[in-house]
This record gives sequence, structure tokens and C-alpha cells, in this order.
Amino acid sequence: MNCADLEKCPICHEPKICPITKKPYQEFHTILLGPVLQALWRDPSSARRFDYRRKITQEIINELEENDGTLSSYDDFFHGSDYLENVKKGSINNNDIVLMLSIDGAQLYTHKASDCWIYIWVIMDLSPDERYKKRHVLPGGFIPGPNKPKNVDSFQFPGLHHLCSLQREGLRIWDASTNRLFLSKLFLALDTADGPGMAYQNGLVGHHGKYGCRLYCSVPGRHKPHGSHYYPALLKPNDYIMHGCDHEDISHFVSTSAPSNWYFQNLQFLLQSPNETQYKKRRLETGITKPTIFLGIPNNCILGIPGCFGSDVMHLGSFNLADLLVSLWRGQLDSEGTDPTSAWPWAVLQGNTWEQHGKAVAEATPYLPGSFDRPPRNIAEKINSGYKAWEWLLYLYGLAPALLYGILPQPYYSHFCKLVKAMRIIQQHKIKTSDLRMAKDLLQSFAYEYEMIYYQRRVDRLHFCRQSIHALLHLAAETTRIGPPICSSQWTMERTIGNLGEEIRQPSNPYANLSQRGLLRCQVNALNAMIPDLQPEPSGVPRGGIDLGGGFALLRAQDRYDRAMRPCEAQALANYLWNLDGTLVESHCPKIARWARLRLPNGQVARSRWKESRKPLKKVRMSRNVKYRSGDKLHIGEVYYYFRCRIHGQEKVLAVVSKYSEPDSDLLAVSHGTFLSCQYSGDGALVVIDVSCIESVVAMVPHNHTRPHSIPDTNLHFFLVERPGLDIWRLGGFQDESQIL
Repeated sequence: MNCADLEKCPICHEPKICPITKKPYQEFHTILLGPVLQALWRDPSSARRFDYRRKITQEIINELEENDGTLSSYDDFFHGSDYLENVKKGSINNNDIVLMLSIDGAQLYTHKASDCWIYIWVIMDLSPDERYKKRHVLPGGFIPGPNKPKNVDSFQFPGLHHLCSLQREGLRIWDASTNRLFLSKLFLALDTADGPGMAYQNGLVGHHGKYGCRLYCSVPGRHKPHGSHYYPALLKPNDYIMHGCDHEDISHFVSTSAPSNWYFQNLQFLLQSPNETQYKKRRLETGITKPTIFLGIPNNCILGIPGCFGSDVMHLGSFNLADLLVSLWRGQLDSEGTDPTSAWPWAVLQGNTWEQHGKAVAEATPYLPGSFDRPPRNIAEKINSGYKAWEWLLYLYGLAPALLYGILPQPYYSHFCKLVKAMRIIQQHKIKTSDLRMAKDLLQSFAYEYEMIYYQRRVDRLHFCRQSIHALLHLAAETTRIGPPICSSQWTMERTIGNLGEEIRQPSNPYANLSQRGLLRCQVNALNAMIPDLQPEPSGVPRGGIDLGGGFALLRAQDRYDRAMRPCEAQALANYLWNLDGTLVESHCPKIARWARLRLPNGQVARSRWKESRKPLKKVRMSRNVKYRSGDKLHIGEVYYYFRCRIHGQEKVLAVVSKYSEPDSDLLAVSHGTFLSCQYSGDGALVVIDVSCIESVVAMVPHNHTRPHSIPDTNLHFFLVERPGLDIWRLGGFQDESQIL
């Protein structure tokens, strides 16, 4: 019987209809995908957005043909081998639309049960600069709360049934840009969720099962004596005899991916269970609890089962790894009587050390640019108060390599820095092939050394080996298979939950209100796609700014009158002219008009010391430090100001910059290149550069400089922090719009 025909819930036996109002207690809404997609093609400019996939696919194929089947970098999902293989087989053609489904639960109110589940569609055919924007993300369905759904498949069924119908029959679309009618097949590329949500989607046992890897690899777990939870320890514990778990060591440096038919063989074995006892036994041995609902999608319309269920670098790189590592360093991970935390040499973040560390994290806030978004709060005070995923990212991969130096002892410090270096690569939108190989080696080494220096083959430490460590071994392979992990992460889903939740205006019935807001968004987005003039794109340059081309723009404030450069600045300009074409300038101080801000092609706004230095430290988020290129080298500098001048009849836009010293080589070595400590010289290291050399805004945070095995350095030193995944930050269409200084 169809669930919609039932009068009572088959699980809790509550009636569906209220006896007083004669209406259902709750309703869930599904927004059909087909009509929304058709609307997006009804304006020429909107229809042309779908050309991105066709163009990038042809470029990738040309590169593969020219370079003997190798890619120089992985820039998008379309660089992944699974997509390219489906194109080669003809499962995806130029008229098709490639989709990603993402689902997650949201708690609408902090202090009361208000769970609500949402799923969305992401149109992969659009460019990364557009597909993750609010106006292009399509809400698909809303599952009301306040309790978690017992049968998620039943709520997804209407939307997936509609998808399958369109896949089998085709979706008829009119392309306004070419005035043609065509039949499109919808191809489901990826289905993403966090860990708990993925267990609903893929039908696997979850992270505590014997085969707990969300990618369904062949690594079995091990459990403690009399325990039921399995842990993915690849190294066999000492003196360990446990039936079904005492397999020999598994190498961290060899692929553990399972054959493509392994899932289907195990699923068939599970479905042939003659009784419940055999079912539970086979569930344990296969790691499968049920057939996934996505098996109903035609084979030529999906990336594959379980291949369509990707990793989630958002939760892995933030909450999962942070919870494990920080708990270890604080000595708060569960321990047994045979292994007291007082004997852990790595448990150093305790007492006053922990408080001072938290204070140092908070004190870095003024030095983190506004484009870095939410700065990490005092971790010692706020770790249990909803520390956000972005705060964890900035803390772990930005501040921690510097702030933990001299606190976290060796070899634990250098071991942690391996993770930082690898994850900085993995979190980028564009990953060079050479960098990916480096990240793979670092992650394999990190996972192996983690078991050697923390777990140490001890049975009472088996719980140290979590799936978050094991998942690191798959990140490089997943990048080659489905592109950079950040392109299919949960960031888009989390952002959608946030901006839809902000629109709730009916607290008495938030679930229905949320559904209506999602429906309204789809309607508005469809109207805007059909009639773009209803919501014109915002102007690229604010009033008073100057578009310099190439994505650069000068922004106010600006000097009202020209002023003479200081002698040290004039000398820097003279050096620039000499290096430019050998022009020798007599000693004088030319007059120029200063500009305060520069918008970069990546959307960041680089500011200047001229304006920022006038504000108290607590009221500024310094954005005047930049990374710029000179020749084939990268440098870090503090921008004093920007100015325009004419050189040999050609107008140039230049910047006066105080160049930081080269990073301390000893600290670079001990931190695997993650702790870049530079000396600041102010007026003593001024240079003039062309603004087109500036690549990004960075943070330079002051610190007490101590080289390994030496006395502290009294000079002023700063360490570099770059925004994690700067490229993916652009994918939401963000531009730094903080107030003019």
C-alpha cells in the first residue's frame, strides 16, 4: 500500500488526520524539478549559462588528447574520471543536464526540538561561479519536524519518482538562445550528505559498523573485547585475538577501494537472508542494511552505486578532525584505567596553557581580514558553545600551526602540520596534479603515523582510530574520480539552510512557513531567469570607483588633493621606474592622490594602511596585507596606499607596499611549510608594484618569534594565514562588501 493512503503511521501508530480540523497534522512539500529547469532556458542569457559544461568538457578532452591522458589540474567535477567515462560511453550528451542532490537536517531553533530535513538540487552544468549562488540552487523538498524522520526514503520518493520519469521519457525544453526544442535527460551525478544523513541515503551501516567507511571500501574494522563498535584500525593491536577482527596489518599506502561489483554481490547476499537472524549476521559481514532507493534510477542516468555517494570534506575537515585532535590534546578523549590521560605526552592543552591558547586565538581577530568571514572565537571559552565549521577551519589550518608551535611537543607537532599542508591543498577549488600527489603522500603518512604515535597498537586505544582518520586516505583518489572534494561538499547545503531559516516569519508553524519560503524562492528564481530585468545583476563597481579591467577596480576613499610622497616612498617609486625600463629619476617627491581600496579578481577587497591605521585595533579587520607576484616569486607585503600615475604616456595603477622578509627557514622545515614567520620592516622595506601583481588578501598575525633550539627574537614578526579554500569562497558569488574605511 502507498504510504499516502495510510490512515495511521506504521511506526508510532498516530493518526494522520486531526479529528477536529479534519486536516493532516503535518504536510511535507516536494518541488518538482522539471518545470523549474524548463523555466531556466526561457531567456537567452539564462540558457547560455548551460553552455559551461559542454565547453569545459571539450577543453578537458582536448587536454587529455594533447597530454597522453593526463590533466595538469583538477578544477571541477567534470575533471573527474567517472564523469569523463560516462561522456565517453554516451551516457551523458550535450543536451543532458547534470545534477547533484544534497540533503541535511536543520535545527530551526537552538533551545528546543525543531529538526527539519531539506534537500536541494545543484545544477552542475552552470559554472562554479554561478551554480552555488542562492538564485541558482533549487530547493527540492522539505520534511517537517520536530522529530527526525523514521523513513527518509518515503519523503524523497515523490521527487525521485519525478526524476526517474524525466530520465526515462526525457524533459522537453525550449532553448531561447538558439530557438530550438530538444529532449534532455537528467543525469544524477552525486548524492551528498553528512555522516548521519548519508546512512539514510546509501543504506549502509554507518561509521560504527564493521565496514563503516561511507565510500564502502574493503577495510574491515576491529572492536574491543565485549564491544560492539568497530574502529578502522589498519594496524593490528598487540596480543589481539578477536574472531572476525584479528586480520593482519593493512597498508596505509595501498588503495583500499573495493571492486565495483562488490557492493552488488554483497547486496544480493543480504537480500537472500532466509530469516532475521541470518539478516543480522549478513548485515554485519556486508556493511549493508537495505537496498538504497537510488537503485531505482536507470543505470545510464546515475554516476553509479555506491559511486554517486561522495565524501564530505566540509564536516571531515572541520568538526570531525577537530573533535578528535583537540580532544586528544586536551586529554579529554575517553580512556580506560589501563591508559590514564596523565600519561599522554600530547595532552598539553590543559589548565593555564589552554586558557592562554584560547586567548591567543581571540587576539588574532583584528588581524584576520573581513573577507575571512567569521573569525575563530576564544576556543577555551566557546568550544562548547556551538563552535562553527568555519571557525574550526580557520583555527586548524590557519592559526594552529603557529599557535601550537612550542606547546605541542614533537613528534606530534610536525605530524599535525602534515595534515594542515595536505588539507590546504585538498580544500582548494583548483588542485594541481603535482600538488594532489603531494597531498596523497602527506595524508597516507599522517594516517600511518597517527596509528603509530597515538594508537600505538594498544587495544585500549582502538577508539582513537575513527573513520575521520580513515577517510583521509580516500581524498586524493576521490579527487581524481569526481573532482575537487570542495565542489561536492555540504557547504552549499549549509548555506541554503541558513538563508532559508532567516526567512521564517511564522514561529507558530515554522515547518510550513519554511516550505512556503522554499517554494517562493523557486518561483522567484524561475521568474528572474525568464525575465532577468526583474532583478538586474548588481553593478560591478560602486560609485566613485574605477574599473581597471581584468577584475581589478580602484575603490574609494581617495585624496581630495594631490599630496607629495614621502622621501622613502619616492625612492621606492624611483626604484620601480629603474627596474621597469632603466629610467633614472632625480631625487624629488612627486605629488599623487592616494586611493584606499582595491577590488581583486577573486572578489576580495585589499585595503591600505593609510585608512586602516586610523581606527582602533579592536574596531578593524586588517585587509591591507597582500600576496603579490614579482617575476616568478611570491611575496607578502603591507599596502600603504594605491595611486595612479602616467609613465611614458601610459597610465598605470601602482601600490606602495612594505615588503615582509622571507619566511624563517627553520620554522618552515619543522612545520612542513605551514608556519611562515616573516619579519616586518615598515619604511625600511618599501617597494612599488603594479596592482595587477596582487593575487589575494592575507592575514599577518603578530607572534613571539622563537627559532628551534634558540633564544627568542626581539624583532617584530608576523605569521601568514591564508583563507582556506579561497577559490570555493568565490563560488557563492561573494564579494567583500564591508564598510569603507
